[in-house]
Amino acid sequence: MSAQKNQKVDKGGAAEEALREYFKSLGSFVLRGIPVREAGEDVTDVDLWVYTRTSAHARHVSIVDIKNKKRGKAFERAIWVKGLQSALRADEAIIASQGAKDSVYAFSNRLNVRVISSSVFDAIVKRYAGEDQRLSNEEVDELWRMIAVGSANLKVQMDSVKVEISRGISFPALNHWVDEAANLLKLAVERERKPGPITRAAYMCSALVGIGADYLGKEHSLSEVSMRQEYFRQGLLFGRTDAAASKSYVQFAENVVTEFFDPSGATAARIRAGFETAVEKMPVQGLVEFFAKPNVGTELLKGAIGLEAACFSRTVPHPSELGSLEAKTIIGLVSDYAGLRRKDVLGASATERQSKSAGVETAPAQRGLLF
Repeated sequence: MSAQKNQKVDKGGAAEEALREYFKSLGSFVLRGIPVREAGEDVTDVDLWVYTRTSAHARHVSIVDIKNKKRGKAFERAIWVKGLQSALRADEAIIASQGAKDSVYAFSNRLNVRVISSSVFDAIVKRYAGEDQRLSNEEVDELWRMIAVGSANLKVQMDSVKVEISRGISFPALNHWVDEAANLLKLAVERERKPGPITRAAYMCSALVGIGADYLGKEHSLSEVSMRQEYFRQGLLFGRTDAAASKSYVQFAENVVTEFFDPSGATAARIRAGFETAVEKMPVQGLVEFFAKPNVGTELLKGAIGLEAACFSRTVPHPSELGSLEAKTIIGLVSDYAGLRRKDVLGASATERQSKSAGVETAPAQRGLLF
């Protein structure tokens, strides 16, 4: 399916696209239109979510509220975005309005909210508006709406993927992104003869995998590799990093079975053995080893930025055509997790390079070709 400009971008959307490009040019990973939901209700959305890797053990998340209007109600927006910052636990809140006046700065400063001045705002919009090689959010969302996935469409599914960001990056979120990236990559194999909207969605989920792993990895940025491996193994297997928690679940099941079903303990032993076997078969080892590598955070961020760019590229590239080695590495890891052969996804020559870069073995050979 070819991408066409079939969805009009309004003035506000054009400003958001321009500021997204501006923050990307500073080396940040940027997403636009992050939905915020609570108790099943749509609350609002975040115009821009800006993720910056400031050092090996520190990350910075900013949210940006954008109004491309002469009368942007900057005072009200400052109060609103400060509350949103608190709800999302972001490190910084920024408002960008064409109508920002001098009186807004003192008020926003009391709230610890930064303001992009009108002149800077206009200069950014003028400089970065109208990127010809990139689709807008509106255009990609329209492509996703046309793809049925289960009982809904791909746009609905991707909104559920992005809403995890507003709840804070955690291992449950990372596991969700890994699963969705793998499922979408397999779906692309089945349904797309050439890269299309499903491939775009797989790239976006894979980008979030990179961001999630980088963010969570900062907790053990100065730890031994073995400690980092155990940290990621527990998180990817059980959604939490407390090793005692998984053991307590098994112990509880064993106690219940022994007390109410089989006092001999034989059934409890089979439960433990079955649990351990199931854990061993879960395909997370490649992810664990790569995420635990020293100084891997820079690679993860570069890969995420490259995959996000591929998602919104006017002509979506084949995985073998991704311009970033780091992006190909993440796709290779997702392919392994999905049970797809790397050489079918990335090509034989790229497979060898990715295996050496990731430091992990490729998945066993399986039938089927990607795209």
